[in-house]
Amino acid sequence: MRNLSLLLVFSSIFGILFIPLYDSYAESVIPPRHQWKQFNDIEQLSCREGLVLLQKSNGAPACVSPTAYLKLVDRGYGNFDSKIMKNRPDMMSNLMENLASNTSIMNHWGEMMQNNPTMMKNTMQDWVSKMKDNPEFLKNLMGPMTSDTELRQEMIEHMKEHPVMEQSLKEHPRWMESVHDSMMGSGMGSGMNQGMHSGMCPWCPEYEQHVESEIHVGFTNSDRMMDMMHHMWIDEEMAQDMHEFMLERPGHMAHMSAQMMGPMLGFMMDDPEIRQQMIELMLEHQDFMNSIRHNNQSE
Repeated sequence: MRNLSLLLVFSSIFGILFIPLYDSYAESVIPPRHQWKQFNDIEQLSCREGLVLLQKSNGAPACVSPTAYLKLVDRGYGNFDSKIMKNRPDMMSNLMENLASNTSIMNHWGEMMQNNPTMMKNTMQDWVSKMKDNPEFLKNLMGPMTSDTELRQEMIEHMKEHPVMEQSLKEHPRWMESVHDSMMGSGMGSGMNQGMHSGMCPWCPEYEQHVESEIHVGFTNSDRMMDMMHHMWIDEEMAQDMHEFMLERPGHMAHMSAQMMGPMLGFMMDDPEIRQQMIELMLEHQDFMNSIRHNNQSE
C-alpha cells in the first residue's frame, strides 16, 4: 500500500513537471485556425518552421509555404502584410529567399526601378555600397556578365561608352598588356567554355549552380505583385534585406543584367574602387579577355 501511494505521488509530480513542455509543443504545432479561435489576434499567431503566415481575404489566418504564399497573393486570396512579416524575421527571410529566386517576380522589381529614376539611383548606390563591404557580391554580378556570351558582348559595348572606365583601362598596365597579347586557349570557338572550368573564373561554377536551381513560377496578376513589391520597397529595412538576397544569387544577377545592364554598369563604373575591382575580375576571366582581344583585332 505504501509503495502504491509513493507511485501515485511520483506520477503526479512527473506529470506536473512535463505539462508545460507538452503544452509548449502543442501550441507550436496546432493549426492557425485553432489559434485564431483562442486569440482572434493575428499578431499572436505562429506557424511551424518554414511556413509563412498569411491573412486571407476573409480575415482568416493560414500557414503556407513561401511558394504558396505568393500564389495566393497573386490570385487575390490574401494580401501581403508588411507588419506581419516585419514582426516575424524568419518568415520574412524565407519569403525573400523565394522572391529573389523567382524570375517572374523579379521582373516586377526591375520594372519598378527602370520606371522610377530615384528608385534606380537609390538601389544602385545601395548595391555599390554592399559590394564594397562584401567583394563576393561583385563577383556574383560580374560572373554572369563575363560568362554569358551575349551579356559579355553587351558589357564590352557599355564599357566603350564610359569615358572614365575607358581611361582607367588604358592606364592599367596589366590590362593593356593582356589585351594586346594573343588570344588565350585555342581561340574563341574551342576556348569558349575552357575558362569557366579551368580555375580562371572561380565564381562561374557557382553561377551555373544558381541558374540550375532558379524557380520559374508564372503569375497572372501583375498589379498585385507590383503592389507587394512596392510595399517592400517603401520599407527601408525590407528593401535593404531584399537587395542583399539579390546580390547573393549570381543566377538572379544574370537576369537583372539582361534586364538593365546599362544603369547597373554605369553606377559601378562611376565608383573608383568598384571600377578597379571590376578590372581585376575581368583580367581573371579567359573568355572575357579573349572577347576583348577579338574586338580589339577587328577594329
